[in-house]
This record gives sequence, C-alpha cells and structure tokens, in this order.
Amino acid sequence: ASGAFIFYNMNVLNDYRTRDDNDLQQANYEKKYLKYESLKQPSTTDIKLNVDLYPAQKRMEATGRYALVNDTGAPVSDLHVRFSGRTVNVLDVQVPGATLAMDDKDNRYRIYHFPKPLAPGATASLSFKTQRWQHGFRAQGDDTSIVANGTFLNAFEFAPIIGMSRDQLLQDRVKRRKYGLPAELRPAKLEDVSAQDRNYIANADWVTSDITVTTDAGQTPIAPGKKVSDVTAGGRRTAHFVATAPIMAFFSVQSAAYAEKSADASGVKTTVFYDPKHAYNVDAMLKAMKQSLDYYRTNFGPYQFDYARIIEFPGYASFAQAFAGTVPYSERIGFIADNRDKDAIDYVSYVTAHELGHQYWGHQLLSANMQGGTVLVETMAQYSAMMVMKKLYGEDKMRRFLKYELDSYLRARGGEAIEELPLERVENQGYIHYRKGAVAMYLLQDRLGEDRMNAMLAGILNQYRFKSQPYARSLVLVDGLKSLARNDGERELISDLFEKITIWDLKTKEAKVTKLPDGRYQTVLTVTGDKFYADGKGKETKARLDDVIDIGLFDARPGIGKVSAKDVDLIERRPVVSGEQKITIVSKKKPAFAGVDPYNKYIDRNSDDNVVAVT
Repeated sequence: ASGAFIFYNMNVLNDYRTRDDNDLQQANYEKKYLKYESLKQPSTTDIKLNVDLYPAQKRMEATGRYALVNDTGAPVSDLHVRFSGRTVNVLDVQVPGATLAMDDKDNRYRIYHFPKPLAPGATASLSFKTQRWQHGFRAQGDDTSIVANGTFLNAFEFAPIIGMSRDQLLQDRVKRRKYGLPAELRPAKLEDVSAQDRNYIANADWVTSDITVTTDAGQTPIAPGKKVSDVTAGGRRTAHFVATAPIMAFFSVQSAAYAEKSADASGVKTTVFYDPKHAYNVDAMLKAMKQSLDYYRTNFGPYQFDYARIIEFPGYASFAQAFAGTVPYSERIGFIADNRDKDAIDYVSYVTAHELGHQYWGHQLLSANMQGGTVLVETMAQYSAMMVMKKLYGEDKMRRFLKYELDSYLRARGGEAIEELPLERVENQGYIHYRKGAVAMYLLQDRLGEDRMNAMLAGILNQYRFKSQPYARSLVLVDGLKSLARNDGERELISDLFEKITIWDLKTKEAKVTKLPDGRYQTVLTVTGDKFYADGKGKETKARLDDVIDIGLFDARPGIGKVSAKDVDLIERRPVVSGEQKITIVSKKKPAFAGVDPYNKYIDRNSDDNVVAVT
C-alpha cells in the first residue's frame, strides 16, 4: 500500500525524472536552441499581469499581456518564446498576426512566425496563461516557491521569456563533456562590441508594469510598483501595483502572513515585511535602508521610487535578491541571524546596503552580456555597500569588512577551474566581482578621492540610466577611473586592479620606538614590499613596486576588538618600494602597534602580517 501510494504521487501525479534525465534534457536543450542566442528579437515595452496565488494548495495561475516593439533595426520574421523550468504549465499563448511554427512542449520552447515580417519600429503583442500546481509529492525537487506561508516567485518562473539565453544550461564541466558539449561556455570577449546588444540578465528589457496579485485574505500580496489599491473580499485579498518608473522585465511576486514595520527615509517609505516571530533585525534593516538611500541619492543621483521594501521568504534558500524597489531576503541570512556581536561583521546591514545599491547598479544601469558584464552591477553594489558601512561604522572599523572580502578572494582563487581573469574581464566569477571588486574599489576611492570618484560614477549613471542597447561595458568604469588619475602612480594602480591580476606582499617585520628629547616618539618600521603579476593559471611574475601606501600607528591592534578612532595615533602615506626598507615616523604618543597598509586596502597575499606590536 505504501509503495502504491508513493508510486501514485511520484509517477502519476508528477513526472518521475532522475538527475540524469534532467541533465540529458538540459544538454539536448542547448544543442537545439543555443544557436538562437544571438538572434535579434523584439523588446518588451509593457507588461500587464494578473497573478492568483492559492498558497495552501501550492497553486498559482497567471494571465498576462506583453507589448513588444521591433527595435532591432531590421525586419523580424520569427518570435522565440520560452518558459523556464518544468514546473510551469503553459495553458495558452497568443501572438496576434503570427502563426505557431514550432512547439517543443518538453522544453517549453515555441517559435511564432510572422507571415509579414515585423518591420523596424513596428509593434506586436503576446498574451499568455500559465499555471503552477504541485499535486502530491515528487521524487525530488518539491516546489518551494509556492508554500502555505511564504510564496516567492520571480517572473521567469511563470511568465514567458523572449529570445534564447544561457540561463537553463548545464554548468558542470564534467557533465557537459559527458553529453558532448564544450567543457566551458564562456561569454563574449570584452572587445566584441556586438555583445552590447544584449544585457546579462537573460536579456530582460526595461518595461512599464501593471501587476495585480490576489492571495488568501490573511496574507499580504507584494509586487514591484506603487500600490494603487488593496481590497479584501470573499476570503481573498487583491493588491494592484503600477510602476512609476521603468523596471526590468525580471521581477518577483510574494505572499505571506507578514507583520510590517515602516520608516521614512527623506520621503521614501521604507518597509520590512517579516514573520512576526522574526523581528530581531528589522530595526537594523530599516536603519541600513535609510543610510543607503541617503548616501546613494547624495552621491549617485535620484532614487526612482517612493518606496523600498524588504520581504522575508522561507529559508529553503539563503540569499537576498534585488528587484525593482523590492528585496526578497531569506530568513536564514537576515531575519533569524544572530547579529548581536558588535565586533563581528554586520552582514545584515551589509547585505541590505548591497541590495539597495542594486536599485542603481542593475535597476537603473544594466551592463552588456560579455566579459566584465557583472562589474557595473555586482562590483558597484559591493562598493556602494562598503561606503555605507564606512558611514555606519567609521573608517577605522572598515578593516573587518576589507579583510573579510580579501581573505574570501584569496581562498577562492585557488579553486578556479578554468582561469582567473582580471576584474575588467570577469566572467561572472563571484570571488572576483564581489570580493576582489570590493577591495579594489575601496582602495581607489581612498586614493582618488571618494567625492571625485562618486561624481564620475554619477556621470556613468546619467549616461546609461534606463538605456537599452548598446549596454555599458566594464571599460566605461575603467576609463572613468583613469580620467581621475593625477599621476603615473595612480594610473598604474588602476591598471593593476582592473587590467591585470596583481598580488601585493606587504609585511612589517618589526617596529621599534624611542622617546625623543622633545617628548615625542620615533617609531622605525622595518617593512618589506613586493608586487607580482599572475596569469590565469596562477603563475606569478615579480614586478616593480613603487607606490605610496598607508603607514599607521595605533594604541590597539586594528581589526581586533573594539578599535575606534581614539586608538589611531597616526596614519599617513609613505613611499614603499620593492624589498626591505626602514620607515621612520614621529608621533606625539607612544604607539602599541604599527604597520604598513594596516586596514588591508591592497590585495595582499597575507592580510595578517601587516601590523606588529611595537618594541
């Protein structure tokens, strides 16, 4: 009886598929459709959606309409429409004026043919109806996107995607070789300007949106946009959201029995939607939201909405993700995190600031689908978060954040399977665009000037805000940084951080202090310095080091315990060259610790030997 019940659920109510079945399908999908990746398609300009959620039944039904425009500059004969994943049931798709030329039901890929090609500038439309509904239980891959309390769906999980991209392809190199695919599927080179026709978020377009979400009466429906109505009737609650600024055609809808707490951030209503039992870090999130918006609006330009929302979702996954004005945030990493240790990394505020940074870098500017494509989105969100942390904690406590990012980068680069690339050419490698990028940008704002750098970044945003093709390349940022360089040393530093794989080795061997006749103290540091250039496989070549680097004197060891500004005796830049050298500093107070690059602003192969106790 148990066997029959299990078989009925896994093989009758659901499609029984092994991991090998899924891998084979993904491989065949790539072989059939990757050839259409560069095929130019119309852009979506307007989206209207009605999403009905039935959380207790794990069911969702959606209807929608896309308005399309042919902005390719050439006639378009075929419209490629696909749906992501096997959990969505495609009930209906209509493309007026086109005929269905191909319907691959197993891969959920359709091609519609226009008997009269869609002329440049001409418009078209697409309407659809889809459903997600898990009956019983599956052998694997239960649908955790729709649950009784805590539904979180992104648009790609139920709505059509126009054109082919790489978001459903096999990633594992061994599996790819097993199915006769190239071991690596790499993006276009940085020099390939044709790749600027597509952005790296599955080529999602800038759209206006009109989204209505209906759910159970005891839950709160949420979608991007300004909420224009919210009605409860007949045991159902319906909220209507209309975007007041362009949003990316990649967004989320959520529903749960939320508690809410709001605050004002200079005219922006910030709200955290959370499980009433998980209020621990809500105030910290609201504070970080305000600090972030204040900094970003002052330095980067206008924020496009009058709301900002953080929405908890169940801990089936551990991430936060920025959509337009809304940030789904896992209970695991934010809401039930123990954030009480004031000397530890405040990653609740850090993640919040990062995701709010994406409201600019990602939701105002989108970068091209090519090498370096994530620099102007992920690296810039990291930089933005670092600046907010500096405002929250002060520059003297930033070492904990810099060391965390630096050590994470150094650990991960040793496990690179293909090749490490310079930051400007990163191929969606998180340890490069997140970790290395954060350290690189923090060092450059210190050297070039925070205000000068932010003014340049604001100019980039002004140039690309809500713009489509050609999308921005990482070179826009590199060239902007070079325009701020005042001497050859600063130009070399920018090149070292973005165009090369550079590792520094800075070490303080000893620091001796003597009291001078006038009552001041003279500290002599013995410092060694080296610089290396690495290739993609990690082979290093020694390079000439000739830079000006921070030298610091402290009453307490930086980065340990409750170090603050009062513990900093002196920090000043001094020339540091290759090899061993002695650096003399005179101070009013007798220091307890001294070191070179004490805050770990450089990409130093050992972050723990920069500072020593003074003898």
